[in-house]
Amino acid sequence: MLAADKLLLQSTVKSRSMELREKELKLFNSNFSAVGTQAAIMAGFTLTSFVEIDLPPNKAIAKAMLHFFITASICVNFLCVAMVTFVTVWGSGKALRGADGSMDYAVDGMNGERSFIFACFGLGVLTTLGCLLSSAWVLMELEVALLASVIIVGTMYLVLSEAWRIRNRFYLQPHESISFGELKTVFPTVADQRTSQAGVPVSLDAARSVLDAAIAGPSGGPAPSGGRPGITPWSTPSKVPVAPAAKNR
Repeated sequence: MLAADKLLLQSTVKSRSMELREKELKLFNSNFSAVGTQAAIMAGFTLTSFVEIDLPPNKAIAKAMLHFFITASICVNFLCVAMVTFVTVWGSGKALRGADGSMDYAVDGMNGERSFIFACFGLGVLTTLGCLLSSAWVLMELEVALLASVIIVGTMYLVLSEAWRIRNRFYLQPHESISFGELKTVFPTVADQRTSQAGVPVSLDAARSVLDAAIAGPSGGPAPSGGRPGITPWSTPSKVPVAPAAKNR
């Protein structure tokens, strides 16, 4: 019974650990979904403005800047959307459908991809504002363009400074983040005691045999709960005898 209780305890600990890791997986999916949605909106806005704006024949420098920022904005935002799609689809599939230990690997991998995705999103915001700055010099008069440029540059500065301030406020140091590595030592391993000393893992049938021996008792007799000898939760009787009355019917 002690072997069965130990295996049950280990399985319970692992199940609870997977539930906690699943919360992290849902958190990353929701964060990436929000970032991808905003990046897609900015890319669509930039592409629409590129199609709809009628450019004047003069102002070559302003038009060149506008074309550069439009191209950069569309490419960076599409890259952000693509990375979010790849990480959420393949990462979630790896976590839920992979082998044992895939949940930890997928969640840690998605955590590692956050920096690149957030950097692409921030660069997409700045290039979108650059498109607005360039279009102000293309479409507006000099005085209005100067005022608009001051507002747009101030917005860029606020985006960068506030992003840095908020990141420093909520940034997790490596020693502050929650780690689940210590729980791996108590996870159940499918191995028999006799063969684990030699370092040779066995199949699930061997682990079941250990539980059967613990349930049946040391002498193979009746179980402590009064069950029939030789009958285990995984054993199936070969044939069930049919009563004579049932045959006559």
